[in-house]
Amino acid sequence: MSAAKIGVVVKTYPKLSETFVLGEVLGLEKLGLALEIFSLQRPTDAVQHDTIKRVKAPVRYLQNHTLADVLRHQFDLFLLLAIHPVQFMRAIGFLLGRAEAGRWRDLKLACTLARRVQRSSLTHLHAHFATQPVAIAELAARLAGVPFSISAHAKDIYLSDPQVLARKMANARFTVTCTDYNRRHLAALAAPGTAVYGMYHGIDAARFAPQPRSAHSKAPLKPGDSARGSEQTPLILAVGRLREKKGFANLIRACGLLRKTGAAFRCEIVGYGEERERLQGLIHELDLAAHVQLVGIMNHAALIERYQDAAIFAAPCQVAADGDRDGIPNVMLEAMAMQLPVIATPVSGIPEVLVDGVNGLLVAEEETHALATALQRLLQEPALRQRLGTAARQVVLQQFSNDHNLLLLRDLLLNAGPANRPVAAAERAYA
Repeated sequence: MSAAKIGVVVKTYPKLSETFVLGEVLGLEKLGLALEIFSLQRPTDAVQHDTIKRVKAPVRYLQNHTLADVLRHQFDLFLLLAIHPVQFMRAIGFLLGRAEAGRWRDLKLACTLARRVQRSSLTHLHAHFATQPVAIAELAARLAGVPFSISAHAKDIYLSDPQVLARKMANARFTVTCTDYNRRHLAALAAPGTAVYGMYHGIDAARFAPQPRSAHSKAPLKPGDSARGSEQTPLILAVGRLREKKGFANLIRACGLLRKTGAAFRCEIVGYGEERERLQGLIHELDLAAHVQLVGIMNHAALIERYQDAAIFAAPCQVAADGDRDGIPNVMLEAMAMQLPVIATPVSGIPEVLVDGVNGLLVAEEETHALATALQRLLQEPALRQRLGTAARQVVLQQFSNDHNLLLLRDLLLNAGPANRPVAAAERAYA
């Protein structure tokens, strides 16, 4: 076990949709790192992944909105001021010069985080999402005298103020992000000498592994409905937050076109989010209730069963109107590991893993007819489904295994070491 003790800062833990955080924590613990998790707020998901119980790291919640929390924040602030007055005032000067709002809110949480860093003798803070979690880790690192690093993902990259993002990366010991597409974007924003690394999210390929199964789903979507009631009806599966960037509205429209061809199929969309009402309305408008269903949230154990039953996995991602987009969806990697043929779009980092006609099919984003045609092709060609699915699993085994990908992050965290000040950009090597 390494002497390093790492604090992992996130907005909400655990969160059902952030499987990459859970996978990273489990993977780093497997590699011998001692972790402590700091969540800005408590979880709200009613369902959690069963692997949460395997996490050894203690979890500390920084903000609970109780009188005791208010008093704790105040006590931590004054204690830091009394013990490290010069360091504290320098941090205040930095805070006042920040462009973001919420200075007092962030200071309170950062003081409590900094005191926990000192009490637990943590050597480094690593924050997921370059928004409030990084802002608080950046300030707490100054207050506690330790380095911090950034894990950037999707919305936090493309919807953040570029100047604020560049400052955070310059003050961080390093930044990792989950696709080369993201890495190139961040490197273009960053000051010379800023360390920015690409590191794919890995998955547990032993857990997400195909088992002997029929080519079609075993579970009907709705008893009494002919399309759903047949075990011989192929299942098209999609998984993700019900948000514009996932492209699920386009999938539903494609299913409408597919139905007109007379193809036998049913489609399940697993997930939750703000677009549920809109998507349900579209299903009703297109008279697809017999073919398409929004099935709500699922943990990994239930989702693996759905992968096992599916014939096709669809990931029709798109760039949302506000610029938000996916990196490489973890659920797509899970489906590929389960040897499912995948239809996706060439958005963001997806072409880094999916090669059209080799280990999946790529269609242009928001091209409903192209998506429907690709779905129909896979439904009609079981041999193609098998070939693409086999190749898909091989890619995951070779490039997207947690055991391999997390070695980079482990080495970066161990080499970061303790520091009494933030590291200047000129002291970093190019990545």
